[in-house]
Amino acid sequence: MAEKKIHSFLGIQLISREKFISELGSFSVTFESRKTLQHDFYQDSVSIIKNSNTIKGMHFQTHEFSQAKLVTVLQGAILDYFIDFRKDSSTYLDYGKVELDDVNNNMLFIPKGFAHGYITQKEKTIISYKLDAEYSPEFEVTLKWNDPKINIQWPVVNKLYISKKDMDGLEFKDVEKLL
Repeated sequence: MAEKKIHSFLGIQLISREKFISELGSFSVTFESRKTLQHDFYQDSVSIIKNSNTIKGMHFQTHEFSQAKLVTVLQGAILDYFIDFRKDSSTYLDYGKVELDDVNNNMLFIPKGFAHGYITQKEKTIISYKLDAEYSPEFEVTLKWNDPKINIQWPVVNKLYISKKDMDGLEFKDVEKLL
């Protein structure tokens, strides 16, 4: 499969957010309904990752339990990856990536039908998620982060940190049956 530029994917949005800096610190808005295609969110979550070069993903929920996500990095930096699993899409099985950090202040909206993951680029990275559906572990699927069919080109680093769950992810041939 191929890596494509973010604008190739229907429904993906890269949203810039303003940052107001003062002598006390900074302030920015992490969600405005008028700026996203999706604004009926169900849950907010925060992930705190202690090590740089930590890979999380590629995660998604199936069918009616699918989730749209708005991803924001509050501290640190990630390379955020997404795979289009919408069978009727012109970018089906292609992936994209975008850098999200506390300097560029961008947010990424990922619609339903995509697998999602990232690699941290800084220690103590804090990521905020808005999700439009509840977490349903029985319908969660993890595609192995280095699946050869999708062939994501992750950065080459000396040491990776990956959870057992992500190391034990399914290969695409097994995931395809669930789509």
